[in-house]
Amino acid sequence: MRSIGNLRTFIVAAAVAALSAGCSTEATTVKTTAAADPAPAAALASVSATEGDYQISSRDILEVAVFQVADLNKTVQVTDDGNITLPLIGMVPVKGKTTHAAADLIAQRLAKKYMQSPQVSVFVKQYGQRITISGEVKNPRVVPLEGSMTLTQALANAGGLGDLADSKRVHVARANGGKVTDEVFDINAIQAGTATDPVLRGGDLIVAEQSGFQVVFKNMKDMLPFAVLASIL
Repeated sequence: MRSIGNLRTFIVAAAVAALSAGCSTEATTVKTTAAADPAPAAALASVSATEGDYQISSRDILEVAVFQVADLNKTVQVTDDGNITLPLIGMVPVKGKTTHAAADLIAQRLAKKYMQSPQVSVFVKQYGQRITISGEVKNPRVVPLEGSMTLTQALANAGGLGDLADSKRVHVARANGGKVTDEVFDINAIQAGTATDPVLRGGDLIVAEQSGFQVVFKNMKDMLPFAVLASIL
């Protein structure tokens, strides 16, 4: 019971940091003094590690810097159709690209007419619409929210629940008017059609809990070969 309380404390604290800060990149690294279980903390750390794979989305605000050419350094917002506009080269399509790929494209266009071997960097200053999926899922990640997405669709995007997940306890933390709500959903009930599959919003934080029973079962399976060997000896 204490473990569940600690997890809820962690999720709310993480959501406060990640959601109420306006979804800026500074909120990607979650800091909390709550007595959190190590598993969710590790899961969120692994999500941060995948940020380099994040694909730029509409309404993201980007920082574009060209080494030693300060006049070309710009803060720009991605339009709804996925473009940014920069000096000299005009409109550049960046939606769906990683920041590294976007930087390469900008450098190529600058090199084509204006500069020799330009060094360009791009990073996301503020995310427009994204969802963070962590905890006991197969591929923790940050995904852009394009149109409508439900909880089960988001979990599928992360490869589904992990082998140690508690499918009856999947959290969705959300900022509402300066406050953070944390709702728990039963994925089995949703898939059975007896519970509603919630529609997600930009900035939502999803955390799948770890099942104590599944952990014990896995440990038993891992120990079984040693038990058989001991009986032989």
